[in-house]
Amino acid sequence: MPGHLYGYQLAHGVIPRLGWGTDSPTVCHTCDNHSCQQPTHLRLGTAAENRAEWLARRTDPGSPLADLRGPAERSRAIGATIREGLANHESGQEIADRISAAIVEGRPLSLW
Repeated sequence: MPGHLYGYQLAHGVIPRLGWGTDSPTVCHTCDNHSCQQPTHLRLGTAAENRAEWLARRTDPGSPLADLRGPAERSRAIGATIREGLANHESGQEIADRISAAIVEGRPLSLW
């Protein structure tokens, strides 16, 4: 069972009818951060809605979905950044700044 599906059901209760059809209930991410497991960032929708939202947000250069490294490598880069900051005994703000820099590294190039 995927983590986001498990987390959603822990927070909101069992989903009554899961399936593979386009009108079947599915758990949709609202923040587009692949590694996010926040129950408040998950909502119940249909597979068709989820796919349409994904396609619409995929072209937003500021979206995690547009990261050139892909979701898994983006998560690894952020994790490595956090571990490096902790190993260097950096403050929470310094680690947050490192995370922001790691996120920007994966964005598509822009002329503005």
